[in-house]
Amino acid sequence: MDKNYQTALSEAIQIRREYIEKSVLVPLKEDLRAFYNAYEDLYRMLLSKGMVKEDPYKQDIQIGEIQVPETEPFSDSEKDQQLTIRLSHYDIQLDVLVNFYQFNTTYFTIDRIKRVLSLIKYIDWINLSPDSASPITRAVAEMTNLLRRGADALGVGGIVGLIQRLARLSRSILGSLKVLFDFNREAYKLAVRTAVSGHIPPGKSPSIGDIKKHIAPGTPVYTELLEELIKEDYSSKGPELQEQVLQSLQVPEEKQETGTQEVSFKHFLVEGVQIISGLAPLLLEIGIKLDANEAVLANRKLNFWNKVKRFLERMMNKEPEPVIYEVVYQPSSSSPVKELVNFNQLRGKVAKKAKQFASAQSMTLAQINALGDEQLMKFLEHGIKDTQSLYKTLNAVDDYFKQTVDLEDRTKIKGIKPELSTMKNTYIKANQRRSDYTLLKEEAEQLKKLNIVQKD
Repeated sequence: MDKNYQTALSEAIQIRREYIEKSVLVPLKEDLRAFYNAYEDLYRMLLSKGMVKEDPYKQDIQIGEIQVPETEPFSDSEKDQQLTIRLSHYDIQLDVLVNFYQFNTTYFTIDRIKRVLSLIKYIDWINLSPDSASPITRAVAEMTNLLRRGADALGVGGIVGLIQRLARLSRSILGSLKVLFDFNREAYKLAVRTAVSGHIPPGKSPSIGDIKKHIAPGTPVYTELLEELIKEDYSSKGPELQEQVLQSLQVPEEKQETGTQEVSFKHFLVEGVQIISGLAPLLLEIGIKLDANEAVLANRKLNFWNKVKRFLERMMNKEPEPVIYEVVYQPSSSSPVKELVNFNQLRGKVAKKAKQFASAQSMTLAQINALGDEQLMKFLEHGIKDTQSLYKTLNAVDDYFKQTVDLEDRTKIKGIKPELSTMKNTYIKANQRRSDYTLLKEEAEQLKKLNIVQKD
């Protein structure tokens, strides 16, 4: 075993480790969070359409190491049940990955990287097709095709945007995981070299069994990597292979910038815009349910001649008479408040916001990044504010429908509580990205001021 090579390898791995911690793991975490948000948006759409059901056993799943959902084929009779279980399990595992994993090179062992790779590949978003060999990919492709057929042009754009985002993020995540995996292979072999150093007689080429004897108990044994180590350290091609390893560990040179380079936090705004704009399909679904519920109440209130009058008004494109609801808000810290809501105006606001979000959702990442920070912040702030306002009003209107309708028509009312829950979670997540940007931007400006003072 060449001591000089082992020293050079140790130094190269340390430099590579620092590079990965800063330049690979940080963007990987952001990509995974965005991937999880995009999947949740699509998953909630499938739930709201009844294509999958809420998993009643979801809360019973123990949170620990990532467990990839079942991959075995299923029959048509099992399809609904299996999709409910598998997609719910997939959602939980992504949550564990994003919110419970530690993003450092020590935590991301070879086994954990393999688990994450399998999870990201569980649904092939890059090649989402009904002809896929994967049962779950095939089923998801069929469901998303059904979603698109039942949506208008705006809804189709939102669905396609989500799938494109999942595909793009999959490519980026898989690329980062490959860099991390390649690094861990060399770090593992270095650890093995250190463990067996001094135990292998000079001039002897050890067997895999010889090396295993000196690996610490509990350490995983990767036969393929031990074979690579033997070739690199003891074969005639060793020097050439060692040089290839050192070359693979080299860190890309950072471009030298003239003057002071200002740190950018734009990615927080970009992610916030992507999160909030993902509400486009959901708002369209809410609009459809509102129309159905309003029709139930209107038919209850209108007599025959009023129905004829309303029909003729629509035929002549005449502006309908205002539909006013007296709803009740329940603020957390005060008494209930009554307020009049113009249904037609509310419906227009929902449609307008859905259109704005769909327009943003159809933009590529490059197009969003091309916008200035101020433009992104303005869109994000308005999006969050408008969504919060709609959430409050829609919640009250949903209660109004359920409480006002006659008993015999109660089953005709389409509740929107699941959609409202998703709305709330989404604007909270988007607001967190806005807050992250604002906080870090202010800190950077304060440091900049301190540096100026020190120079003076």
